[in-house]
Amino acid sequence: MAKMVTFLQLSPEFGGTKFGPFTGIEIRLGSDPGSSDITLPETLGVIPQHVKLLKQQDESFILAPVDRAAPLYHFRGDTGEPKLVTSPLAVVAGDSFSLVTPHGPRFLLVVAGDPKAIAAGARESEGPGLAGRGAHMQRGVLAEIQRRGFAAVFTSRLGNMFMRGWQMVKTGQIFSPIYIVSGMLLLAGWFGAGGTACAALNFKRQSQATQVKLSDCKDQCGISQGGDGTGDPTVPELTRTLLEDVEWQNTMHADSTLYAAYARQLDVVFSQPERYRWVYTSKNSQYRKFSEALTSKSLPPHLVRVLAFAAATPNRAGSTRAWSKVNDSDDREVCGRGALALTYRQARNLGLSVQPDALVDSQVAASGDIALQRSALEKTMSAAGPTSEFKDDGIQSDGAALQGGMQCLSVAGDDERDDLKAVAGALKRTLGKKVPDEGSAFWIASRLVMLFAQDFKATNLEGLSFDARTPPSVAMDNADVLDSRRNFAVQGAAQLMARAAAVPCLARFDKDQREVPEWFMKKPPRLGSCAILKAYVEYGRL
Repeated sequence: MAKMVTFLQLSPEFGGTKFGPFTGIEIRLGSDPGSSDITLPETLGVIPQHVKLLKQQDESFILAPVDRAAPLYHFRGDTGEPKLVTSPLAVVAGDSFSLVTPHGPRFLLVVAGDPKAIAAGARESEGPGLAGRGAHMQRGVLAEIQRRGFAAVFTSRLGNMFMRGWQMVKTGQIFSPIYIVSGMLLLAGWFGAGGTACAALNFKRQSQATQVKLSDCKDQCGISQGGDGTGDPTVPELTRTLLEDVEWQNTMHADSTLYAAYARQLDVVFSQPERYRWVYTSKNSQYRKFSEALTSKSLPPHLVRVLAFAAATPNRAGSTRAWSKVNDSDDREVCGRGALALTYRQARNLGLSVQPDALVDSQVAASGDIALQRSALEKTMSAAGPTSEFKDDGIQSDGAALQGGMQCLSVAGDDERDDLKAVAGALKRTLGKKVPDEGSAFWIASRLVMLFAQDFKATNLEGLSFDARTPPSVAMDNADVLDSRRNFAVQGAAQLMARAAAVPCLARFDKDQREVPEWFMKKPPRLGSCAILKAYVEYGRL
């Protein structure tokens, strides 16, 4: 019986190349040539050591990501539904797997025992050739050079683009919305806030070609046609890419309430680009200072990536003004203080040192009626828990009227809501309790929800905890949190997620910005991912 050997064959859209034969126990794939049996370009999103395949005694295999940050998808059979692989998984010949996304480089696992099949596979593969003597050796060397040359060209960015493009033309995939939108971006050369040019459809020699919104291309692009069989990336996949953590995709699939709130907030952010422009143009803004404060407290980078946008309140334009009018978890209009607009109750539950405040009519603030002012302040304090004493002569107003002719009263003294480093330290202490460990399912989403749950009354907050088995929204239902309070916390978390995903995209779309500032984001999102997400928002495909 011939010895069984292993081949890995790329799917047709990536060229169909067969690699092998591999006779060893382990096969590694990644972007590092020194540690990979098959080397793929880093531009595809492949990390240096991405995936390994271990051969077992019974001719089955174990498939596993080398690193937690290495997205890997398994297909049971060549046409099965993709399943995200986060731990070692048993696979068999005929299964396939893809790297980075379900639509990324996809390999079919082939096992052969026929000597003729092995020889034929070797001739097709990138692996070592069969050496002979004399003329046979020369032909073998030449064939090996050809194979390696083809592999070198294929794994280059240009070669991969050519092979993929040719396959898309042959199969008709080029008419998928993702490729049409990407092509429009390349031809149009710009993507304005609220739309892009239809140059891909109306391209003319004159530079004054008509520019209209992307929504005018709706019928031609086919984005509104839907159809899950098109192979387009999903919103959870795009979110995972934009927010840079693999768990976001699982969270979106598992927590429908959070997903729905996130979809609504994406629409809000994308429709108001000017309100967020300051976030990536004001270098000394509160957003940047808060991001640096979170980093200085050693919070995980993927958490900072989203949490920093708590200081990216629309229309603040980097302002350092102390007060905002916000709604609390009881749907009351109250004062929010500092860059994060934290309520008095929220700040107290976070363990910050704060002074009482109260939202009152401007006439009350200016009246000098101490009894009325004290009553308003005590009402805020009693809603947060046990009250403390304060002196009447310490009552003050910041003098700035808020929306609706309201004003914030406060008691004189230091308030840590104004200190971004103090806030970052409090978040590190509080958001690390009663939540899943870093890297576990829902680990970021649960922390965002927990931040806004701090505005609950202490009696409602005591029994609330999150774990890696239960989506955050379901966990609150299980804890008998009122729907109104659950929605408040979920809405707050969704706001931060939407800002974190969409604002960097707005920076990419901004035609007045030559490039995304490095101080804002060292690794800006891919323009194509941003374009597809925005198209999904505009055409209701969320």
